[in-house]
Amino acid sequence: MLHQLAEWIRRSPFGPAAGWLRRRLLPGSLAAKNERYDRQTVAVMQRVLRADSNCIDVGAHSGSVLVDIVRLAPGGQHFAFEPLPWLAEKLRARYPRVRVHQSAVGAAPGRTEFVHVVNDPAYSGLRERSYDRADPQLERLPIEVVRLDDVIPADLPIAFLKLDIEGGEFDALRGAAALLRRCRPHVVFEAGARSSGHYGVTPEALCGWFAEQGYRLTTMARWLAGQPAMQVAEFVHNWQHGPDYYFLAEPVQG
Repeated sequence: MLHQLAEWIRRSPFGPAAGWLRRRLLPGSLAAKNERYDRQTVAVMQRVLRADSNCIDVGAHSGSVLVDIVRLAPGGQHFAFEPLPWLAEKLRARYPRVRVHQSAVGAAPGRTEFVHVVNDPAYSGLRERSYDRADPQLERLPIEVVRLDDVIPADLPIAFLKLDIEGGEFDALRGAAALLRRCRPHVVFEAGARSSGHYGVTPEALCGWFAEQGYRLTTMARWLAGQPAMQVAEFVHNWQHGPDYYFLAEPVQG
């Protein structure tokens, strides 16, 4: 009887909300880990941002990071990118001073399809990825793709860049290479075999690209604790086996 009730709830209009609540209540759950990453992201921003710093939030979704960007740097010019139209509309209403772009971000501009995960929108992206639920409901939406180097004014210094776009982070970064070389922002991004691996990128290629731009990779926890950056072999192992899937790219001084 309990199994039948659970199945009815899963298939009902309450299914997505029930799944969200279940994941949040499970000890050591993915939601708890994401909340820890959110706290670490805020701690990183508290160290690197001034009141007038300019920031970029790629994959802004419901604004869980953007709210702290605006709070910590109220005098800055901020940019948010969110492909799902109803979420972009809510961000514009909530943050009228933020330049909200209803678009995906990639290595080249154009038009393509966006994979919307209807029953778990946070997993939506330009490609399908490995999902943490057995029943993802997918629909494909036409979407515009932009390059950060084309959108962000060339004379505007950027202090912080966050990317959470379910595997497309490396393509978005390649489209921001000039920005990274010019501004040297701290970069918080998601990466791993289950997301980025579906975009044809390897951890070795990601490490090499960041090194070419003058960056070193670490986790936010290590950076906040003043510990050394990750070695390439360590990043590669973590990419394949975990436990981390959020990282910090720190510009190398000098």
